[in-house]
Amino acid sequence: MSVEIDPAPVTTPEEFVSFINGVGFCLWQRSVRFPGLPSLEAATPWDGDTHALFHNTWFWKDDLHIEKRLYYGQILGSGIAVFASREMLPYLIAAQGDNDARTLYEKNRLTHAALTVYEHIERNGATASNQLPVDPKERPKTLVPLQQRFLLTKHGLTGRTRGTYGYIWGLSEEHFPDAFSAAGRLRVEAGRQRVRQHFADHGTPLTDKQAEKLFHWTE
Repeated sequence: MSVEIDPAPVTTPEEFVSFINGVGFCLWQRSVRFPGLPSLEAATPWDGDTHALFHNTWFWKDDLHIEKRLYYGQILGSGIAVFASREMLPYLIAAQGDNDARTLYEKNRLTHAALTVYEHIERNGATASNQLPVDPKERPKTLVPLQQRFLLTKHGLTGRTRGTYGYIWGLSEEHFPDAFSAAGRLRVEAGRQRVRQHFADHGTPLTDKQAEKLFHWTE
């Protein structure tokens, strides 16, 4: 079954929130890896013009997430920005199953650097990127796995101008407590089925093994 998407172009943050609430889960930009998934790019009048897309939507991705009106992160891997609605978020969290950072580390599913960053924030609270205990060159590949497992997420910005723009990272469960509470009431398989169904509805069906690899499901 395919899903009908409102053809009206998305030109404002409010329209984007309505769009993501309608589709549930989408990309920021089109991706050749996931050609069937909806994207903000395809829903805007700047479709195909990367400069215009970035210029007009750059702050949306961060502000709407920080305001907790949607979820934004790289849960499909480095460089693939994804948005999820507040309704969809509990299913994505529940689908992770065992989501304890130390258990994941013991099972070799998180690096020592990633665990160190997580435990630093757990002890000290939300922390700016440049204050995290990891080499700046290693920061992206450390933070992406933590985002993928809904352990850390962006809580705020360090500034809004060139030279000051950066992120403040904190625990995902502290930023979206309602979503984690709702996820706790869902079975793991219910979460995974909802995620797989979303991909199938948009012409990108996943086998169980493909979904497990893509989302790093562990059990």
